Amino acid sequence: MLAALAVLLGGSALLCADEFVISARGLIDAAGKIQDAALVLVRDGKIVRVGGDAPKGVRVAKFPGGVLSPGLIDVRSALGAFGQLSERADARQPGADARAALDRHQPRIAQALRAGVTAFAVLPSDDNLVGGRSAVVRASGADGLPQVLAAGPLALSLSPRVFMPDREPVSRVGALHMLRSLLRAAGDDEDALGQFAAGKLPGIITTPSAADVLAALSLASEFKLKLALIHNDDARKVAAQLAEAHAGVIVGPYDFDATVREATAAGVLERAGVAVAIAGGLPTAAADTLRIGAAVAVHNGMTPAAARRAITITPAKLLGVDSLLGSIQPKHSADLVVFSGDPLDLRSRVIAVFVAGRRINLESNR
Repeated sequence: MLAALAVLLGGSALLCADEFVISARGLIDAAGKIQDAALVLVRDGKIVRVGGDAPKGVRVAKFPGGVLSPGLIDVRSALGAFGQLSERADARQPGADARAALDRHQPRIAQALRAGVTAFAVLPSDDNLVGGRSAVVRASGADGLPQVLAAGPLALSLSPRVFMPDREPVSRVGALHMLRSLLRAAGDDEDALGQFAAGKLPGIITTPSAADVLAALSLASEFKLKLALIHNDDARKVAAQLAEAHAGVIVGPYDFDATVREATAAGVLERAGVAVAIAGGLPTAAADTLRIGAAVAVHNGMTPAAARRAITITPAKLLGVDSLLGSIQPKHSADLVVFSGDPLDLRSRVIAVFVAGRRINLESNR
């Protein structure tokens, strides 16, 4: 009856009862470890209880060989907005908002959802020193289309792409001077830059080199900023400083062609005590790029538990949505994926996807 109703509605989601139980062989906990025997009670799209027995009379979705995971989160993507996230006339775009660029009908979003990606962040490009607000998006809403959950962190960049001959800044020195001037002038304004300067809004900054990392950490210390860094290449040189500053780091995307220097960064940072998220880089990468990146990181020294966190709870924390997404615990949204085995084993396949308690019809969502 439920399946027939989903077909009649023409949506991508299989509507489910207000209360049901998911039972699986294992469950990935908040520490990223796989626990045996998972039972999760879901009510009105939220996780009510983890463990215990199924209440009498409540429907049970059984996956006896499956591993239940939080929905995967791509912390740095251009899904639904590729090519629409850059304004090149001025390197200062604090008022830009990636939410305005989202195309909810972009087919690559549905492909990512089938691969277990239930949420993603759309980040402005690296072309601007201050790129504007990112957007945190759930891959499927009540109407079966993506749903913007929140405006995310402010995007900043020290990438060489910022420096152009026909506009300021034209050098890294000029970029840091401009950024300091912007932060000092922001004052108590309630726009995005003012909130960021006051420490009320987190930021994500692209820092290609070790020197860029140290400059960003200095800015964060000087202005008391909440700042996560995107960095791959020089992890060994700056891991200790990043750990001391308690700064989260986004690495990747990784594929099988990643250099040793890139692919070992996640493990180096983890061993130093840094919270690491792995980006997928959707939509230009394959739909299952998050799992591939996590598997590559493990092969190059990251622990499996940290790699599972790097594509679930850690990106949720860096995006400021960890009270809703990223882990399987009471009061969190029931955004869940059942894999046939460990998600880090690339032979495992996606068996089922739930978003806000709705089971996605993976066949009709193609």
